[in-house]
Amino acid sequence: MRKYYKFEMNTVFANILCLIITVLAFIPALLFMNKFSLDFNYKDLGILSLTYLIWMFLHEALHGIGHILCGVKVKDLSYGASLEKSVLFCLVRREVKKKGILISLIFPFFFIGIVTYIIGIIINSKLLVILSILNIGGASMDLTMFIQFLKLDSDITYIEPGDGTSFYIMSNNNINRLIGLKKVEEGEYKIDMFKNRNTKVFDISMTSIILLSILFVCCLILIFL
Repeated sequence: MRKYYKFEMNTVFANILCLIITVLAFIPALLFMNKFSLDFNYKDLGILSLTYLIWMFLHEALHGIGHILCGVKVKDLSYGASLEKSVLFCLVRREVKKKGILISLIFPFFFIGIVTYIIGIIINSKLLVILSILNIGGASMDLTMFIQFLKLDSDITYIEPGDGTSFYIMSNNNINRLIGLKKVEEGEYKIDMFKNRNTKVFDISMTSIILLSILFVCCLILIFL
């Protein structure tokens, strides 16, 4: 019998892992970059903050590109922000196979984390290295899910309901525990059970719009202070 399992992210685990990965990622920069430091004037801080806002949205865009390369149509993706829950998201609103979700999960971590981090060290760009480190740390839950999904059977499929903090896995075999994730529901899988899921292409909460606007204005003030 094929079953569905609903999982939620363990935020405590994610935050601790994010901190550990971020700290560790600074070590090569300190060792191999000339005069690397975290000293910033107001203008530098404004530029970093503004660029990081763009970097975060690029992170979600790369999740989407990973899905598209595996056959998902643009209309089956939903992008959004819910900063009151501390999440930006790219949701896939149709079932995808194991290979597809693995590629989508690893794309931002690899391309604007590892690759840009190496480039930043080579060209001695503090801005690029710090952006990469923040992305590597921020992708800690993506990396956790990637490692956990690698261990699952190839028959699994995956879908996201639309809140940015939970997802469903369908499998013919029992899934009892995934490290860093909380199983909150399971049951018998039925065809089209996700037919009435969220269909918004862009889903940004009003709180997120207000907070992003404030952050954008603050960045501009710092840059031109």
